[in-house]
Amino acid sequence: MRKFWIEFHRISGLILFIPLFLQSISGTIIVFDHAIDEWLNPQLVLDDGISAPPAPIAEVMYAALHALPDVAHINSLRTPRNDKAMYTAFVEMNSQSPLHGKTIEVMINPYTADVVSVRAWGSYFTSMIYLFHFTFLLGDKMELVLGLLAMLMLVNVIVGVYYGWPRSKKAWNWLLARTQKSSSTIARLRRTHIALGLISLPVFIILIITGISLIFPDQTKWLLNRPAKASPDVDWLSNHPIQPDNWLISAKQYWPEKQWQRIIPPSSQSPSVEIRLNADNDPRKTSGSFVLWLNPQTNEILAEQSYDTMSLRQKTAFWLFPLHSGEAFDLTGRIIVFITGIFTAVLSVAGGCLWYRRKFKRQHQKRFI
Repeated sequence: MRKFWIEFHRISGLILFIPLFLQSISGTIIVFDHAIDEWLNPQLVLDDGISAPPAPIAEVMYAALHALPDVAHINSLRTPRNDKAMYTAFVEMNSQSPLHGKTIEVMINPYTADVVSVRAWGSYFTSMIYLFHFTFLLGDKMELVLGLLAMLMLVNVIVGVYYGWPRSKKAWNWLLARTQKSSSTIARLRRTHIALGLISLPVFIILIITGISLIFPDQTKWLLNRPAKASPDVDWLSNHPIQPDNWLISAKQYWPEKQWQRIIPPSSQSPSVEIRLNADNDPRKTSGSFVLWLNPQTNEILAEQSYDTMSLRQKTAFWLFPLHSGEAFDLTGRIIVFITGIFTAVLSVAGGCLWYRRKFKRQHQKRFI
């Protein structure tokens, strides 16, 4: 069985070599995608020293609706990530628009409500990397393939740890390069492969499991009993104005200690306003695990979703993406995920080189003996 599982580890590792390397590199970029995007597009960063009051939300939403011809409605409006960032509005285009079916992103100045940038998500660098990470730019079916490969990787890691774990002081000395004997290239590659695998093991396992959960969201929701999205009815009043700024006032009055992160305005499919908020104990820093549904005319709270009242099983569902991206622990978490991604890329290269030298170099040497 030992021989079988070691051979399984080698063959499955060979299958996973290129996907794992590409996933690792793209994942390290995604960890700091917003910072990279702002570095590549400096117009998305506000200048220092702005003392003007923020523009009303109504003006920001008006700017998003009129950023392009044929905008049907706003899918979501996201608050600026920091005091130098822009509002981000994702808009739905009418069926007659050539942009219909694409995710259009509108960046809006939070002080002047001016449109700074309009672009299709997936057409600029960081969004392309994000799509590449999940599909290799080969369509939705490739996402399923990557999910199955991730399951194979999980088994591969378990086998590798079981047979690669040092079981004696001599083995630990070899792994930590404490011996004075010179090592062959194969020995150095094997040491690098095992050492990086063991160092990154805890975070790597979390990244694999959370990645699988993101690829199979329906099964994950069922397994963790994630709360279903509310769909409250709305009684529309004739000639009654809609004032988006009052939505936030009502939300703040209901949950004073929480900060709004996203607004999903009413649509034909969902007539209520959805406001997502977060709190200090919330792992979802940029989206929020607390949700309020409001009547868009009267600003009355119709339904709520509170992270505080969820079971441990349900709360786990809201930790999956933040753990995968490193968002759950702010900058520290992102750095840990970034370093793990680099280690994984080097680990995969070391494993590939180790297989190559064992498979071909030794055969080449035998021919000349």
